Amino acid sequence: MRPLRRLEPTRHRGLTLTRRVVVSAWLGLALAALFFYPLAAAVTFDIYYLQWQTADLAETAAVLAVLATACAGIVFAVWPRSTRLATATLVLISILPLASFAAGLSRQLPYQEALIAIGENRALDLGASVLVAVAAAMTLLLWPAVFGRWFRRLLVLVSPVSLVVLANLGASVARADVVVRIDREPAVTAALERTCAPVLALLFDELSFSYVYDDAERIRRELPALGRLGSRATHYLSVGAPGRETRDALPSFLAARRVREIEVDDGGLLERQDDGSLTPFRAATPDGLFGTARRLGFRTEMAGYYLAYCDMLAELADTCRSRSFYNVSAPEAFSLFDPLRTTFVLWPRQLPFGLLKNPPFAAHQRELVNELVAFARRPTTERPPVFRFVHFSVPHLPFVFDAEGYDPPFDPLQTSPDAAYVRQVEYVDRIVGDLVAVLERAGVYDRTTLVVLADHGYRFGGRERDPLHIPFIVKKPGQAVREDVRTGLQGEVLLKDVLEGACSSGA
Repeated sequence: MRPLRRLEPTRHRGLTLTRRVVVSAWLGLALAALFFYPLAAAVTFDIYYLQWQTADLAETAAVLAVLATACAGIVFAVWPRSTRLATATLVLISILPLASFAAGLSRQLPYQEALIAIGENRALDLGASVLVAVAAAMTLLLWPAVFGRWFRRLLVLVSPVSLVVLANLGASVARADVVVRIDREPAVTAALERTCAPVLALLFDELSFSYVYDDAERIRRELPALGRLGSRATHYLSVGAPGRETRDALPSFLAARRVREIEVDDGGLLERQDDGSLTPFRAATPDGLFGTARRLGFRTEMAGYYLAYCDMLAELADTCRSRSFYNVSAPEAFSLFDPLRTTFVLWPRQLPFGLLKNPPFAAHQRELVNELVAFARRPTTERPPVFRFVHFSVPHLPFVFDAEGYDPPFDPLQTSPDAAYVRQVEYVDRIVGDLVAVLERAGVYDRTTLVVLADHGYRFGGRERDPLHIPFIVKKPGQAVREDVRTGLQGEVLLKDVLEGACSSGA
């Protein structure tokens, strides 16, 4: 009989079982956290644009835990092995986290614009991606041990970044939960001597005057719904946008005055004054758009994306829905899929990142438009009269719609040539036609003021002559013929004037 040996810790290719567990757990967490690097950077530098919620953080933490556990299990199985299969498996589970880390890091580098310019060259972009992939594959096939050793060292080297990701996500708790939804009974305080018609204002992001009108200032024939609306509406043909960026234009519309320049910080929007100082921007003022609507006795409703409208309007909005262009999570639903989609949306659009960014970004645009259309279709109340302002995310990219509906191309972010933008303008036409039909079926179309406008024009298109020249069409109650106004006007002032013009004296 052989003598019993003293029990020793189990070893596997130089690693004790305890060390394997620790290494696997650490690298599993690191890989999961590296994938969320773009999201962690966004909640650090752009949390206002995310309209970040505590529920979003809970979703992210849950997904991170699931991914970390799965990655740790695979690392435990393959880490000590140097075979091609083991190394290939390690590469497969690491490629998305490392790519996501690179994608997030590229947005923070000082030469980001140069990288974007290189990415615009499709041949160079695709060629560089293929060259890197082929070089890595050949190295793995020819020198698997060397490749495996250096790839493992790379993972260990970048793994501490995961601590930064976790710290940034954790710190976002203190800055979460901007108001994104309001539902309250209308606080009507209007004088009884005024009678107001419902007002529905539809603002389409980046809708260009030059793409809506032809040279003769007629609605282009490929936009039949806008043409029918325009045949019985007032066309303000010389309206200036309050800013070249949505960030400046929408606050100006809400304040009903020209806002010089808007800066964004964690707490909200800051307005630059004439002396260069920054002060908190206030949309909820008595002489602003919604303050005026409240004074006139309107039920006030707002829906849109990009800026935190519900937070900005506060008590002046009776109903409000605010969505982020980046965060695809709806605050009403808990979803483990949403943080993954949001992270992909935050990737750059250049290849190979665009291959995974484009599908969720396109789907997000569809969901966003569907929500805003549903909000615009809500019944229009006449007692009290409703003022509803909807900021649509189309025809702004991603270009995923045509006249028939959702039909995303391979690259929905391609801005030149402008064919994809033109297709999405045709979908704007369909939205307008559908909303007119809803009002007609409800029997309120003739008694409603309907406004179609833009925040600014299309900044990339060949037809665009002046991105500050915006379409502004107003169908007034009972209007039967087209009228043209060529006097130079400012959009932020005109919208308030239209709102006040919907009210008349007398019972």
